[in-house]
Amino acid sequence: MRKFFKIATSFFILFVIFSCTECKSEKIKGTIYIDSSNGHELEEGCSGFNVRIADKVWSYKHPDFRAAVHGLKPGWLRYFSGTMGDAFNSATGLYDKDYIWMFDHQKMYSKGYAFTEVKGPHRIIDLYELLGEVGGKLVVTINGFSESPQVAGELARFCKNNNIKVEVWQFCNEPYFYLPSRDRYWWNDGYDYAAKMKPYADSIQAVFPDANLALNCSWDGVKGFMKEIYRYQQENGAYWNVFSKHSYAPHVGGRESFQKAYKRANSKLIEVTSSEAMSEIEDYTWKGVPLLITEFGVWNSPLNGIFSAIYNAEYTLRQLAHSNAYYIGSHEISNKYKPAKNYDQVILDAYNSGKSIDTDLLLTGIVKDDEGKALEIVHEATNNSSYTYATHVDGGTLVDGLENKKVNGVYARAFKGFSGYDYLIVTNRSDKYHQFKVNFGDQQLKGKVERTYMYSDVPQKKNIEVQKDVVKLDPLEVPPFSVVMVKWESNQQYVPIAPRIYTSKVTSKGIELKWWKRDSVDGYEVAYGMDPQNLSQTVCIKGAENNQVLLTDVEPGKQYYFGVSARNKQGVSELSELVTLSNQKPDQVAIFKIVRRDSSITVMWKSVPNALGYKLKVKGNDFSKEYDANNVFGYRINGLKYDVPYQIVVIAYNGLGEGQASKEETVICKEHLPIPPRNISARETVNNQVYLEWVNQDTINPDVQYRLYRGTKLHEFTVLAEGIVENHFLDQSVQDYFYTVKSYNADGECNFHPNIATVIKRDQLMNIDIAEVRKMDDHYLVSVRFSNIKRKKNVHYGIAFSDISYLNEEEKIIEATQIEGNEFRVAIPFDLLKQGREYAIRGFVSIDEKYIYSLPPHHLLKME
Repeated sequence: MRKFFKIATSFFILFVIFSCTECKSEKIKGTIYIDSSNGHELEEGCSGFNVRIADKVWSYKHPDFRAAVHGLKPGWLRYFSGTMGDAFNSATGLYDKDYIWMFDHQKMYSKGYAFTEVKGPHRIIDLYELLGEVGGKLVVTINGFSESPQVAGELARFCKNNNIKVEVWQFCNEPYFYLPSRDRYWWNDGYDYAAKMKPYADSIQAVFPDANLALNCSWDGVKGFMKEIYRYQQENGAYWNVFSKHSYAPHVGGRESFQKAYKRANSKLIEVTSSEAMSEIEDYTWKGVPLLITEFGVWNSPLNGIFSAIYNAEYTLRQLAHSNAYYIGSHEISNKYKPAKNYDQVILDAYNSGKSIDTDLLLTGIVKDDEGKALEIVHEATNNSSYTYATHVDGGTLVDGLENKKVNGVYARAFKGFSGYDYLIVTNRSDKYHQFKVNFGDQQLKGKVERTYMYSDVPQKKNIEVQKDVVKLDPLEVPPFSVVMVKWESNQQYVPIAPRIYTSKVTSKGIELKWWKRDSVDGYEVAYGMDPQNLSQTVCIKGAENNQVLLTDVEPGKQYYFGVSARNKQGVSELSELVTLSNQKPDQVAIFKIVRRDSSITVMWKSVPNALGYKLKVKGNDFSKEYDANNVFGYRINGLKYDVPYQIVVIAYNGLGEGQASKEETVICKEHLPIPPRNISARETVNNQVYLEWVNQDTINPDVQYRLYRGTKLHEFTVLAEGIVENHFLDQSVQDYFYTVKSYNADGECNFHPNIATVIKRDQLMNIDIAEVRKMDDHYLVSVRFSNIKRKKNVHYGIAFSDISYLNEEEKIIEATQIEGNEFRVAIPFDLLKQGREYAIRGFVSIDEKYIYSLPPHHLLKME
């Protein structure tokens, strides 16, 4: 049998080699048309990445992470990103235990806590300076799950005081997974999410009135959550001005064959980037809404390798084909260029033993993933271009898609560069070799071009080599399963694009500035002065690589404005956006929050202008110590003693010295401070009361009780009741309130409240409840009871069910076929369910297309 297997394998290999040889001899001929008079402007640095390094050895200062960023040259990066950002404290750059306790999936956040405790904080200032080195921009995702609008506002203030430019402020990472269908009550629906993010928007706009703001509306497609956001927009107007979503179109939440995944990806890639998809988004926002994607990817493991590399490249190109494309980001940079060596256990051992190590000395090396290689190719074009041309492929091979359909397998997009080159990128998802003529307007492009490409004859292959050569463009050779980028010297010479100042510091000798380097320039001019309308002083700097200056002729105590322009033979760029500093010591700091937990104290303060960093001075009994927090607006002090009063002040400093100390605060660590509750919900009862329930998770500390809060405005609460020892309460009020809850005992009250509960309203006339779910031979039979609903033509009955085992947000609807009296029944065929998965089911009645659902908690069904 083994001998037969070896013979069969040999024949298969010969067949593949023969087939590939045949492919090479049969080259498909076609034409790529670049429309020289049709296209649109691009945002500089339009394609970038999400970042997830909190639970890796890397930090923003780790030399291998810095090398990865310099290699991939992202146009932008996101802070603080992904699901790992949901329990992250933006003030300290660390994880907070009280934040972690707000969630039901605490394990990964606990790992993040341990890692950042050993590595040190992930500071936004460090990421911004790293981005400045590669000319990259910054997108910030506000942690609206566990942080308050006050902290969001202080993060904005910190950015303003440090001259940090944020392109977009996005509210929450994937909020649509924190709904009652998953037994989570951060928001009841998209409308409630939009309402609850308004105070965060207000706090940011109080600092940056013209800030770009984005609600995170959806995965692919317009679903219920996004439609509910749109209802808020219709009723209240949109306080946001950018649309954002995530996209994992080939994801199925499980494993499937390569061939099925291949067909799915071919169809879904085109579907979710199509003009129809954009029109649907605009139908539920507005025409021309800027498109921000902070995560996209394949997330279907059989496709990993060359195919996922092609998918990531082509997805970026297809989204940039939309004139309202803003910033498009893949998930995520440290999975594109990965640490080659794993130091997880070293870090965990250091945390568990309390040992201090410098993790930046744990050199990992870098493994380049195929997706990263493809995106590095793409970024050379997208992030060095100001314009993209409408581009059409004639003669590209069709490939297999879903439902036995054939779809386009070749895509191309051309770009007008601003650094002396123009670009064309072609992706090929087929197994065919192609030869393309390239027409620019009515002229055929000829001559030699620089080509960078990766390809494979086999779509499942991994670890693909990136190749470079110089080839003739007549014709352009495009191999199978490939990403091909060609560039050629532009016929036009351009005035440089303005740089951006990314570092501005008050030193002992003057003011230090650094700015983005620009290619194809001869040098820079720094303009500065005390009047932003009249920058009367200038310094000329020769050389494109010389991108920093120390200005020593600034007067003490005076506020200055600074801008930089770049120049070449064609002219001088526009002046960069101005930054401002005063040549003086920083102002006095004000502490706004102190958090006690175990033997640590976390202090948060309002940042001040001109600061280079902050120090904390702590005294207690025979204890006195100074901590350098560096440039953050929060700091955690560990290793203190219980029941000892500590006096704490915070002092800002820069190169000229220290400012005045903050008002002194006294703090006492308590051993038995209670663990907070989580996941409070509020449901209206049939008696027009409000039933409140939460999770009591403190099984350690003595005599824990609960204090219930309510208010008519978000984040403005008064005490409703206290001394509660159970996990529920009945409020007999009939007003519209928001609710939250805290734990307390003799050692004090917990630091933060969990989510804020909005009352889930009950229709007092109409009632819908799932009565029974019964397993039959080939389906589940769901029985739903209802009352006070008149039977007429425009009434529909049914159930909605969603897979909550994985991060799927799709909800499927099945209408009822059996309706008798005040009950209807719906069959869910087994073939709509997947083994081992859990589903949330709710009944509905639709009247004039308005849906009334059964109330949570929803019925949960596990497919055995």
